[in-house]
Amino acid sequence: MQKFNSVRELSQDLKNTLIEIIVLRADFELGMVEQISPWLVNAPTVDDRLFTAKLVSDELNHGWQLVRLLEEFNVKDRVVKIEEARLGIHMLDISNMPLFNWEDVIAFVFLVDRAGLYQLRVIKDCSFEPLANLASSMIKEEESHLFFSKNVLKAYQNKNRLQAALNFWFPRALEMLYKVKSLNEVHLRDLNVSELISDKLIEDYVRSTNDEMRNFGFVEVNYDKNLHYNIVLK
Repeated sequence: MQKFNSVRELSQDLKNTLIEIIVLRADFELGMVEQISPWLVNAPTVDDRLFTAKLVSDELNHGWQLVRLLEEFNVKDRVVKIEEARLGIHMLDISNMPLFNWEDVIAFVFLVDRAGLYQLRVIKDCSFEPLANLASSMIKEEESHLFFSKNVLKAYQNKNRLQAALNFWFPRALEMLYKVKSLNEVHLRDLNVSELISDKLIEDYVRSTNDEMRNFGFVEVNYDKNLHYNIVLK
């Protein structure tokens, strides 16, 4: 697999595909900052607030790093659009939904950050090395977010409220994985990230997530039956 170290080495088709991948991820990271930030003061315990502060800091840094990488592609209009995006006009539906209660926050991190982690594990093998290196550096922090959410899930007392949040966010988390299906598969293969759109990846996410939910004392989610909205592939 050919490796690319700079934007200058890429064909225009590969540039276009990478731009879409980076834009989508940067917009998602900065969208999370907006969604999670209110819980810096509203999280129920000091430990929860400390976690929220780390989460917001990590996601803001990830978004900033992705935007800096995007600037190398000389697409100023795309950069400006990301920087000006606010809740309600982000690319993904899931990035436009507020988190109304702490159960939403925990379910969101457990499910949506988990889907994002699946993406990063594929992107770290990308043949465009600057993006691969950035994805590798982001993985450890995303894993720490997931670790915290798992510990909360295990110990959470009001399982009915948290189950409701899991039921709500589970199908929406899949938007993170389905979205890239609109990209050119040939170009994704050339970049060694074709696994991003594979049904196998999505099936593994659904299976492993449901397995963990059962282990934590929750009921698994049948995402086909609970998917009561249309995922829009823009």
